[in-house]
Amino acid sequence: MSKKKIIWLFVLLVITAGGWYGYKEYTRTNKDLSKVKADISISAVSLVKEFETNDSTANKKYSGKIIETDGNVKSIEKDDKGYYTIVLGDTNSMSSVRCPLDTIHSEDAAQLKTGSSAIIRGVCTGFKKNELLGENLGSDVELNRCVVIIKK
Repeated sequence: MSKKKIIWLFVLLVITAGGWYGYKEYTRTNKDLSKVKADISISAVSLVKEFETNDSTANKKYSGKIIETDGNVKSIEKDDKGYYTIVLGDTNSMSSVRCPLDTIHSEDAAQLKTGSSAIIRGVCTGFKKNELLGENLGSDVELNRCVVIIKK
């Protein structure tokens, strides 16, 4: 075989492998968190307290990890697109854990009631600190792609 044919065969092989990889990445979906083991289990109140105490240390510890958190349901919010967010935490505090439900598990929100307790699993994506002139107006720990594990 000539060098030209070998080079063209190699180029064709690289293009085919790149196309296959691109297709697999394009059609990839997120794992259903209801079937995944949590990296960390912690109460919603403790999770918020850790972030409020030292958010940079807590970000290193929790960011990108699958968190299973339990707490009181402060509210159940539905946006204009029909997506639900469960807000967990101490009802006497303005801080909370915000848990937008994965769209394939949005029916779980109907089973929850404000004031009840629940265990929710999601991926920790960060912390939003709300301060104005040195006053804490409440902070939110953000979990994404959440699923309701236990409704109490």
